[in-house]
Amino acid sequence: MTAEEVMKLVEGLVVLTGLGAVIFSVFKNQTVKATIQSQRELIETLSTQVSELRTLHIENEKAISKLQGQVEVYKELPLSDLAHSMGELAATQKQILGILKNNKGVKNV
Repeated sequence: MTAEEVMKLVEGLVVLTGLGAVIFSVFKNQTVKATIQSQRELIETLSTQVSELRTLHIENEKAISKLQGQVEVYKELPLSDLAHSMGELAATQKQILGILKNNKGVKNV
């Protein structure tokens, strides 16, 4: 091989290397743009989801506080007084039924 052939070979390799670098740069640039676009879309989607979840969280907190208020009301009910009153009511009803049965003008039910 002569020096001229070697120079042409080196020149061809440099041109091919440069062309390869340009092609790689273009593809890499497009890949970066595509990655940035997909990340932008992902961020928009996640922002929407965060907003929806924040709204749902606020609604759930309101429902929880409402339920806690109802629980407090039920805790304050005097259950023993209610049981005593129900017992007195049952006894009174028995007395009324006894009076009605003893009354001659009323038919037995």
